[in-house]
Amino acid sequence: MIPAARPSGDQEDRKRICTSLNESLIVEASAGTGKTTELVHRIVAVLKSGGAKIHNIVAVTFTQKAAGELKLKLREELDQERHGEPAVEEALKYLEEASIGTIHAFCAQILRERPVEARVDPAFEELNEQESARLYQAAFRAWLEKRLDSDSPGLRRAFARLAWRDSWDTSPPIEQLQWAGRKLVEWRDYPAEWQRDPFPRDEEIRTIVTRVRELAEMSAKPRRVTDYLYKGLAPVRMLAGWIDRADARARDYDALESLVLKLGRDLRRDSRKGSGPYGDVSREDLVTRRDDLSRWIEEFRRRADADLAAALREEMRGVVDEYNTRKQRAGKLDFVDLLIHVRDMIVKDADVRRYLQNRFTHLFIDEFQDTDPLQSEILLLLAADDAAESNWERARPKPGKLFLVGDPKQSIYKFRRADMVQYRQIRERLRECGVGFVRLTTSFRSVRNIQQFVNSSFETEMTGDAESGQADWSPLEEDRADAAGRPSVIALPVPRPYKSRIAKEAINRSLPDAIAAFVAWLVNDSGWDFQARDVAVLFRRRTQAGNDLTRDYARALEARGVAHLLAGSKSFHRREEIETMRSALTAIEWPDDELHVFATLKGSLFAFADEILLRYRHAHGRLHPFRPPQEIDETFAPVVEALALLADLHRQRNRRPFAATVNALVEATRAHAGFVLRPGGNQILANVTRLADLARSYELSGGIRSADSWRS
Repeated sequence: MIPAARPSGDQEDRKRICTSLNESLIVEASAGTGKTTELVHRIVAVLKSGGAKIHNIVAVTFTQKAAGELKLKLREELDQERHGEPAVEEALKYLEEASIGTIHAFCAQILRERPVEARVDPAFEELNEQESARLYQAAFRAWLEKRLDSDSPGLRRAFARLAWRDSWDTSPPIEQLQWAGRKLVEWRDYPAEWQRDPFPRDEEIRTIVTRVRELAEMSAKPRRVTDYLYKGLAPVRMLAGWIDRADARARDYDALESLVLKLGRDLRRDSRKGSGPYGDVSREDLVTRRDDLSRWIEEFRRRADADLAAALREEMRGVVDEYNTRKQRAGKLDFVDLLIHVRDMIVKDADVRRYLQNRFTHLFIDEFQDTDPLQSEILLLLAADDAAESNWERARPKPGKLFLVGDPKQSIYKFRRADMVQYRQIRERLRECGVGFVRLTTSFRSVRNIQQFVNSSFETEMTGDAESGQADWSPLEEDRADAAGRPSVIALPVPRPYKSRIAKEAINRSLPDAIAAFVAWLVNDSGWDFQARDVAVLFRRRTQAGNDLTRDYARALEARGVAHLLAGSKSFHRREEIETMRSALTAIEWPDDELHVFATLKGSLFAFADEILLRYRHAHGRLHPFRPPQEIDETFAPVVEALALLADLHRQRNRRPFAATVNALVEATRAHAGFVLRPGGNQILANVTRLADLARSYELSGGIRSADSWRS
């Protein structure tokens, strides 16, 4: 029996949120404390007080999913408060017209209302992330073709580095350069020149080469070739040999730079010293010289990286220009465009700024820790009490207009420009301007023992360091006690963590069976009334050293008959059922590809024996959907029927959506029954359905199916 809930320890702060409506507030709320719920309560309180109508309110959050959930919660709350409240009734009536959504949707709304002032095409269309990525890829390829015909020192240096990348990094050099260009596109609202300090690269490389040769010569004659130090210095001797074979008069400093940096990585990976006499030289002397060389290379790397970044940035400006030109030609705006155009319009046009400040009387921002600098600038200017102020860093929020909710401990979107240092600076500046601050700590999501486990684990880690943007620590507080008769936290030991010593490889190998066995016991034998859908297996990372860690867990759960849904697996396209579908779809698209036709007929969709297929091919020349035999042997009738199905699907493929072709193939072969009867059949069927969903999403986003897309 679960004890009744105790009064929340932060009730006064929650009361302040709903009653102090003439005060702008910053709310920091820990996980599970109901911060979005409190934001909804604040909106309803403002509406009931008559302080604003629904069309005067802006509520933004980070993702479309979160925006949908926010609107749904607001509708439910308004529905509960509607009786005898005309303002609430009106809000419900016009809720779909309210500015509740992502910051990008809000900016798009403003631009459609003010396209002339913003200098955008009034009929512009928004690019989603997939469409933007495809447009950028085309722009990058066009830029690269032009740039390769001209003198590009930075580009040449970058390709030299990428050509000598580590063996575990399988991304082609062009893809890595394309990724770097993509980052320039995403940060194009920072157009200022990059500082480039003087850097005598060639001279420093010559100094390092001299040190490499000296160390290579000293380490060349060990007492034992199995000596750890001798093995660790092998990269030094290899580089020295490469330098000796190269022509010193036509020395390629770009290649040398990349090789020197690679040597630095190799030395860091193997820093063993070994023991005993080395040879004619002192082991301590070799170790000292190796460490000195490593430090010298590291300092060179730091300065060389900065120099190359500045050079490459100047040469890659053309990527940004090409991307922008293609967008403008197509009348498209991506997410960054939406923000830039609104920011520029608000900053430069005082009349528009005053109009928007008066129109939107209340701003509610959820997940503020994930907003980037551009978004913060827009929102804080709209909340300003002085319409003449165009500098967001000097703007003071109007009392009661701004309501920020966030949790810096949950900031995970640094890769999308979220900046925790900036968040802290904004928070402190707003507090200096008189904005109130409250912290919610009572968590409704977990019981006491889980909270204590989290508190003890993170209390010493979250130091609140302002310089690094570290979050302040605030403990989770209890709302309800643990359930009686069962533990809340269980530490499951690793059965076999050792190889010769504790090793990740051994842990990764033994954990899947251990966790799957525990889950099976929890669901089937514990007596605690758990179902499979009550269990989530979370991963710190999905891959390690190129291996998909989730696949072994899925197999272990399947072997024990535990129903599960695998989300986000890197091995999705390597699963047997997906390989089967891809082979069949390839055979449908290219009937002349006899290998895929054979694989399709042999695979689980048709399951013909090798003997039948080989006899058919021997009798009729080849397996081809459009070359049926003149006379059909009764033995080969099923093969002919299967080939006819592939031919019909090929004829219809361009007349119907791709997902319909997938579904028609599965229906015609009755694959549903075959898939679901296998171990883990529900997961297999869900994967096939997911394949159709991916195809549908790709078509809806404007993707064009090509040979490369299915052969890759």
